[in-house]
Amino acid sequence: MKAFDTVNHELLFQMLLRYGLPPGLVQKIKRLYSNCKVKIRVGTETIELHYTTGVHQGDNMSPVLFLFIMQAFLDTLHFKTQNIQFSYFPKNKNGNLQTSKGRLLGQNTKAQGSPFIFNSSLYIDDSFFCFQTRQELHQATIKLNAHFAHFGLTMHVGSNASKSKSGAMFFPASLKQAKQEVAVNVLPEDLTLPGGQTVHFVHKFKYLWSIITPLLNEDAEVKARIKKTKSLLGAAKSFFDNKDVDKRIKSHIYVAGSLNALLWGCKTWNLTKQNLSKLTSFHHSAIHRILAISWKQVREKHIKNKEVRGML
Repeated sequence: MKAFDTVNHELLFQMLLRYGLPPGLVQKIKRLYSNCKVKIRVGTETIELHYTTGVHQGDNMSPVLFLFIMQAFLDTLHFKTQNIQFSYFPKNKNGNLQTSKGRLLGQNTKAQGSPFIFNSSLYIDDSFFCFQTRQELHQATIKLNAHFAHFGLTMHVGSNASKSKSGAMFFPASLKQAKQEVAVNVLPEDLTLPGGQTVHFVHKFKYLWSIITPLLNEDAEVKARIKKTKSLLGAAKSFFDNKDVDKRIKSHIYVAGSLNALLWGCKTWNLTKQNLSKLTSFHHSAIHRILAISWKQVREKHIKNKEVRGML
């Protein structure tokens, strides 16, 4: 959604008053936004424009002001759709002391879990919505697009010639079907909106920096994280290769930078043994590289992974 730079100022001031901000404070905010101009310089040419929409970029107050608009958006958004029920398994469900919170492993085969309703997730200007039928999805997308426009916000939609930043994703009933469709790149027909606008179906979508796919696993996420971390290590090659830098400093920099990038958000991952093995293998290879330990040394001296981790 294109949001921060499209907020209508007058609407913003009305929302602030509606949610109970003191009129005096709203007047002060109005003064900050009145007679504002933006200068754009290209080479020797300078263009001056009136700043009539959007919140001030780089202003600490802007995210707070924007939240009032988003709250008004949510308070007035209503879908006539079916609630989607999921289940989770709290710790020691059905008296089984071997179970772990949130895991299916070791659960009684007849366990129903604890039900909860989950239809949407919204964070600042990033949101996603779940629907059980294409018809519900299509109707809701049209309503969302129009509802955003009422608040001076713009939903990122596409056309026949360009892809939309907003994406739709179909989750098949079985993992087998999902794998087949992803393998041959089979996608449902695009959603058509009024005015020739479209929302495209995708097999991969990033939400809050996490990659979501119809397979509902972490394969794509782990692959992307390893690739990103490799690039970070490559950019810092001269630092990690420098023999004058203390090993402890290298360790702190690796953990704070590269390792943090590799495992960001990992608490929400549904890891398989295969993906865990990939992450562990990459971690060990990174330590080998930082400490300049060759695979030849590992084989000849029978250095175990536990020892390698201890060296760092």
